[in-house]
Formats: sequence, structure tokens, C-alpha cells
Amino acid sequence: MKVPWASLDERLEVLADMGRRIEARREDFLEALALDIGQAVKVTSEEIRLTVEHLSTMEEEASLLEGREPYGLVGAIFPYDGPTVMFARWGGAALLGGNRLRFSLSSLTPRVAQLMEEVCQPWKDVMEVVIRKDNREFGWDCVEDPDVRVFFVSGCREVGRVYAQALDEFDKLIFAGPGGMPPVLVFSGASVERAAVFAARRAFLNGGQYCTTIKRALVHKDLLDPFVEALLEEVDKIKVGDPMDPQVDYGPIKAERTRVLFERGLEWVKGTLIRGGPPEGEWIFPTVVLAREIPDIEVFGPFLAVKAMGSDRAIVEEAVRTGYPLIAYAFGQPPLGSKGRLEALYGRVYWDPEFLYLSPRDPFGGRRDSGWVLEKRGAMIIRKGGPIVYVEELTRPVSGSSG
Repeated sequence: MKVPWASLDERLEVLADMGRRIEARREDFLEALALDIGQAVKVTSEEIRLTVEHLSTMEEEASLLEGREPYGLVGAIFPYDGPTVMFARWGGAALLGGNRLRFSLSSLTPRVAQLMEEVCQPWKDVMEVVIRKDNREFGWDCVEDPDVRVFFVSGCREVGRVYAQALDEFDKLIFAGPGGMPPVLVFSGASVERAAVFAARRAFLNGGQYCTTIKRALVHKDLLDPFVEALLEEVDKIKVGDPMDPQVDYGPIKAERTRVLFERGLEWVKGTLIRGGPPEGEWIFPTVVLAREIPDIEVFGPFLAVKAMGSDRAIVEEAVRTGYPLIAYAFGQPPLGSKGRLEALYGRVYWDPEFLYLSPRDPFGGRRDSGWVLEKRGAMIIRKGGPIVYVEELTRPVSGSSG
């Protein structure tokens, strides 16, 4: 099939129609994610809203296509955290750019995969949903298919390194890596109440099962006591239970990977447990550790380590010692010169944030082991990190142009 596979206006209408079809199956997605991974309907409802809104407003990104052309066929494995949002963000960009899309979903979400196959059915020639294959098999099928020119995958650091060895088979690889332990930085001039409420809500959103959820709070020592008091007051409001109950914040943690990484945090972070504790089967309650030492590891799930820091400068020094600089949040004024240093390291730094969910339209991407783009340009290999605009990464300058 030729690419682009339709005019820009036609592609925009297809994307908007995809959004409408997903919205029409809202109740099915709520049930599927609850059954697949225990995700609360409160969370899935918001993910569906973001998905539909994004797909119905893709014209906002159309101007980015000027002077650019599609790669052809692009492949992707979408993760179990936020699968429909990732389809909208990544798949939407691929299709807007005129590419054909072949994708699979996490092996942990078979019901969601089946729903996506049904939703995409009218456009199966340009949106191929591969189900009943595990992620490894699907990924290597893409490696071996010369038609697949761009490939997207997420996962632990080792996953990225394995696929990087197969770069010769693609024009471009995009890897969304782990967030490690994303920090919230609470400087001496911060509003303690705002910082604590945000930290509690963002740390335990979806049971801490987004790579962008907070895993450590680095707090100026003078603010520690009021911060912890306000934090725990908010944490104690979090409701864990039946994921189909619209009042529940998160349900059982069905993903074994999440439970393993959660237990890693309990084992490796040295300190005093002040809320929560070890898993009880699939049930994990919001867990907070008052930490003396926080290693640079990957943690997932409802876990937050809070550490008192002796100065604002010490907060910055601790924050930059990481191999996973995906995202950070900060409250108050950092020391002189530190803002640029943090922004140069992390994929994104949000200053005094008030949101709960990230916008799918925000440029997104990590650095170091938290994410990268590898692109072949002739004999050269270009490695990029930091926030990327997917519409731009999933297209290339028109042949013969100087872009």
C-alpha cells in the first residue's frame, strides 16, 4: 500500500472516528482493564477521555508535517500502563504522518488488545493489531520484517539495549525506558501544603503504575515535619478496593512485574516504614518510607520514599545523581543556576505543578537509560534524548530536502 495512505483531511477524520469508536466502547474498556490488570474504572475513565480528546484534535499537530513524509510501516508494542493513551499519542502521530501502523499490546492486557482489534477493524489495512503473540515474538517479527522502518518499544533498560543491537534492521528505534524513581523536589521556599498534596496524588495515581509517577520526595529539612504530616493526611484518603467501584482510586496490583519492582523498593530503600508495607497477594496499600538512603533503581507501584535534605543545593545534587532522568517535579525556588542544570538533565521538569494527569500532547521522552531515539542517517547513527514530538519523529524530511 502506498504512503501516505490518504489525504491529510481524510487521515484527520479517521483519527477522530477512531476516538468516537473508542468512546462508544468505553464501558468495555473499563471492564477489560479492570480484569486484565486491576485498573480502577476511575483511572480508565480519565485515560479514555484523554485518548478521545487527543485523537479528535490532531489537527493541532498538522502544521508539523510541512516538508515531511512518512517512513512507511511503523511497529510498536504499547505498555500495560495507559495503553489507549499510548495508542493516541504514538499511534495517532504515526497515522497522522501518513504511515501504516502495526502494533501489539502488553501480554498482560489481552482483553484490551481484543477491543483494540475490534475498534481498528474498519481500517485494518492501515492499522494492523497483532494479538495472541507475546511481546518478544511480535518484536522479533518486526525486526525480521524489512517493511518495518521505525519501531517503538518500552520497558526496562535491558529491553532497550537488546533492541538497540537490531538497529541495522530499521531506520529508527524509539525506546521509552523506565522512570527509575522520579523525584519531587521541595525547596525551602515551597508551599508545603501544595507540594505534599501533589506528591501524594501523583505518587499513588493508578497505584503508582505510570513511569512518570513520583517515587521519591527530596524535602528541605526545615519543611520535613509539616510535609510528612500533610502528605500522610492525603495518603490516608486513598481508597484501595474493587476496581469496578467508581470511588476506588486503585485496585489489586495484578501485574507481577509491578509487585517485583515494588518489593525491590522495600528491600533497597533504607529507612522507616510509616505507611503501608509488603504486598498481601495482589493487594498493596500506599506505602511511604521515611528514607535515610535512596539508591538509583527502578521502582514501580504504590511506593514513595521521603528523604530530608540539608539544603536546597543538596536537593539538586541528589536529584542529578541518576541514570533515569525521565521526569521531575519541583516546588519552590531552586538555587541559582540549578534550574537550567535540572532541565538539561531531565526529559521534563514541571515547576509548581497543579495537574494530576499529563497531557498526551506534551513533548515526552527521557535521557540516559530512561529513553532515547536511535536514527540511521547514511553511515551515521544519531542518538537523541529528551522530550520528543512524536509527529516529527515518525516522519522525515521529504526526499531531497535539506531538513
